[in-house]
Amino acid sequence: MFSQLEQQLEFDFQFSCPFIEAEYYREGAQDLIRRLVPSDLLEDGGVSLPSQRARFADMLPLICWSDLSRAPCALSVLMLCKYRLNACHFFYDMVSRWLLPQKRVNVELFFASDVRLPHLSDDLLCVAEMVVHLKSAQDVEAVRRNLHGIETEIRLGVVSNYHARRILEFKGLSADGKTAMIQEKIGSLIQSHSKDFDQGIFSQMQHFLVCVRPDFKNLRDYHHISRIISNLHSLRKFIQQNVLVYPNKRHVIFKFLKTKLTVTPQRERHVLGILAGLNFLQEHEVFETGHLIAAIQKNLPSIRLVDGSAFLDKGEASVQTIYLEIEKPDGTDFTLEEIQLLKISLPDQIKGHIEQLIHPIFMPRNEEEVLRNIMSLSRQLRFVGDKPQIIISFDEQKGADLCFTVILLRVISENEPSVQDLFVQRQARLKYIPDRVRRVGHLRRKYVKEATVFRTVLPSNQFLRTDRSVDLYKAREHVLAEVNSIVGDVRDYNGGMIYKLSESLNALKASLGKSVDPILVEKFFYAIVPIEMRSSLETEPLKQFYLTLLQAMKTDSLHRKQDAKHVYIVAPRKKKQIELTTPAHKLVSFSLDLDETSFVGYMYLSEEKQEQFEFLEAFERAFH
Repeated sequence: MFSQLEQQLEFDFQFSCPFIEAEYYREGAQDLIRRLVPSDLLEDGGVSLPSQRARFADMLPLICWSDLSRAPCALSVLMLCKYRLNACHFFYDMVSRWLLPQKRVNVELFFASDVRLPHLSDDLLCVAEMVVHLKSAQDVEAVRRNLHGIETEIRLGVVSNYHARRILEFKGLSADGKTAMIQEKIGSLIQSHSKDFDQGIFSQMQHFLVCVRPDFKNLRDYHHISRIISNLHSLRKFIQQNVLVYPNKRHVIFKFLKTKLTVTPQRERHVLGILAGLNFLQEHEVFETGHLIAAIQKNLPSIRLVDGSAFLDKGEASVQTIYLEIEKPDGTDFTLEEIQLLKISLPDQIKGHIEQLIHPIFMPRNEEEVLRNIMSLSRQLRFVGDKPQIIISFDEQKGADLCFTVILLRVISENEPSVQDLFVQRQARLKYIPDRVRRVGHLRRKYVKEATVFRTVLPSNQFLRTDRSVDLYKAREHVLAEVNSIVGDVRDYNGGMIYKLSESLNALKASLGKSVDPILVEKFFYAIVPIEMRSSLETEPLKQFYLTLLQAMKTDSLHRKQDAKHVYIVAPRKKKQIELTTPAHKLVSFSLDLDETSFVGYMYLSEEKQEQFEFLEAFERAFH
């Protein structure tokens, strides 16, 4: 019988090392075959060959194990099945991890080989043996209870990829096993969708699996991870193709993946995966996890980032992809309405949250200017009851801090506390960094004009706009408010125009409603020239001017509007400069550079219909 088995047994591999002889492994495989296959199937008896082959096929997969004795003992588990990729890996994972569900067993021996038995089957077969050590009587009893269930699951898993995946996902797949299944899934995508996926997806897969944390793979099934990788690859390809066609345009593509995180077999968390891809138009643009979360929270303020879910791929050619997951505080699922809201609003929000890095500016403070400002403020104090005078100047940005110089002049009597003492007494939140204190004059001989120069530092993150730029006006307002609360009511000597501009801007925002993009409104407002028109124009003309800009942006074409007193025109800016002979006092204009297109706008101030008509004709000639 054994000599006959030797004739039937064939190995379907070759050894790459000439110093290892196949005979040793052949004998091991022969021994396993003898222990698994009934002897009458291996003997050349009176049973017809077709019956033998049919009986053998019905028996597969064959699984058996040695008798369990008293602890400590060794248990041998044997398997013979038709060849399937990773079948032996599945067999190993099931026995080593789930024979004792609460702990891994000690594997003393594992042997596996691909073999052929031409007498019984035309298929390539896998034969394997695994020997595990059981230390205690409790382990032996636990194995005795689990063996039948494990055998059933192994029989299903070695036959079917689908069942193997489902079994391991239910039990909790090891990270290595899940990685192998992801690789298999990605490979099948290339074979079945060769036009959509190329070999570059393997680089994407490798980069993703290396960068994400181990618990990322543990909490998510292999199918979802494969979807993330394939979609990231597709997003990058689409963005690159669009950039080739429209290189000066901002391209944003995103996709949503609803999924569940398996925390325990009894507990799952509903999360929403978001994939986003975009291109950068300038060298120092930045868009990272915090920017995307801030963009999402503009519409869903209560959502939070799932810890460890973010993946950022900067790649090359100014194209970046990002993946992250969000969840609700109460753990409920995201509705279709919420996802639709994100689909509509997220493209513009993403564009508005791209940060522009700039180099810090080195400009030492001009001491002559400080002295000149002190003298100017001193001339404002002519009476004992005059308000303290203040000048607040921005100095520099050091890292994440904003530095301001404050010049404060006030009329005091001899025994009044200094400004520094007032900061200490009031336990001010504003940091006081002393520079100098000088007496610059007297009133009625017994009152002193005191000049105090100090510096203060504020954290810039308190004054960030949605595009991560720092709002210096708000930072300055904060300094002024703090000084007011400490010293008392002061007169902002160089803040009159700033206050008026802020008042006009806030009125414009209020007239446009809550859904307005504040960054775009501010860019529009501060682009208006002449500068004095920003504060002198009424709110309604400014509103109509801005709405005309929005219409032009939607169509990327010239848009015009008229009323009884104004003509509004906004158009994409051309290389050729538009020259108008309109009187300067009747014309308000702006030039605005946005992400994708630059726009110019003109507001003509006239109540005469004929003049409005002539202006429109003049613009048409200049524009075309």
